[in-house]
Amino acid sequence: MRNDKCQMSNDKNTDYTEKRTQIPKPKIIISGVGTGGHYFPAVVVAHELLKRRVGVLVLVRQGYKEEKIAHSYGLDISYTKARPFYGKSIFQKVIFILSLMYSIYKLGSLTKKSIGLTFGGFGSLPLIISCLINRSPFYMFEPNRIPGRATQLFISRAQKVFLGLPLATSLKDDCIVTGIPIRQEFKSLEKKYSKKTDPYKKILFYGGSQGAQRLNRLALELQRILSKKYKIVIISGERDYHWVNSKRNGRTEVVPFTLTPWSEIEEADVIISRSGALAGYEILSSNKPVIFIPFPFAVDDHQYYNAEYFSSIGNATLIHEKDATEKIVAEKITELIQKRVERKTEIISDAEQRIVDVILKEN
Repeated sequence: MRNDKCQMSNDKNTDYTEKRTQIPKPKIIISGVGTGGHYFPAVVVAHELLKRRVGVLVLVRQGYKEEKIAHSYGLDISYTKARPFYGKSIFQKVIFILSLMYSIYKLGSLTKKSIGLTFGGFGSLPLIISCLINRSPFYMFEPNRIPGRATQLFISRAQKVFLGLPLATSLKDDCIVTGIPIRQEFKSLEKKYSKKTDPYKKILFYGGSQGAQRLNRLALELQRILSKKYKIVIISGERDYHWVNSKRNGRTEVVPFTLTPWSEIEEADVIISRSGALAGYEILSSNKPVIFIPFPFAVDDHQYYNAEYFSSIGNATLIHEKDATEKIVAEKITELIQKRVERKTEIISDAEQRIVDVILKEN
């Protein structure tokens, strides 16, 4: 149930022309450390800020994907040593504390007279704490319907919390539903499900930036029982690529990771995916039929609540992992192919503009 204080941000894009250029631009420090669900929305908003001639600095970990992504967007970066905490051993938790203290220290001079903007996950903690120490304003973005631990912990201290999806629970503090910032290429996908000249039906297993082991196994099981008119593409994640590729047959293609998933989505007839907030939002932008199989061990079962919402606004079906046998999924794929239901997905397509509008109006 949505928090009564949450409201849709319907502000029109502000005209940032001469009047705006005469005002000193705030320097905004963005943290999108983590998985694609963190760093892709972060760089999209950072790019929007640059278009408005606002100074931006993006925090990344050296050698991780977010560093490469930030460079590809032409963004200025600064390194952090943020580490995950939940589900780790005692030794790893000690390393987490030491890394957190080091990262906060390194950020001390950067966050003075700056604005913080975090996109969830463990990578947000150093930036938030540094902003609190320096009494600098900070904003938070929460992509999921169940707020993450960092959001729950620091929401009362944030200037605003931007919500990617309407909440399934309530927050006591002010928040704004902005939608999830997605890359321009997803916005440019064909907006209807049309017939293809290719006689084969393409089934895409979309594991996101980290892949999904259960989906990979399900894809390999389905290649044995689906009729020959189907082709299968698996975005496996780099961790699982070699064993998945070793077990595929001739009509199955395996991709470890791609920076252009919209190409695979555009060519797919049916998509099978976990229900991380960003991946789900990106898929829904295509209006293609999709089967969401939430990861049952996600923190607070947040993927289930995401999938529940996605199924209510798009051409999507939710199947629990315990029910996702190859037979049931094969039947659902056939049903979606035969019905070809066309449904316009009700997503917000200008989330990055809404977020930047609010920040620049308040600072």
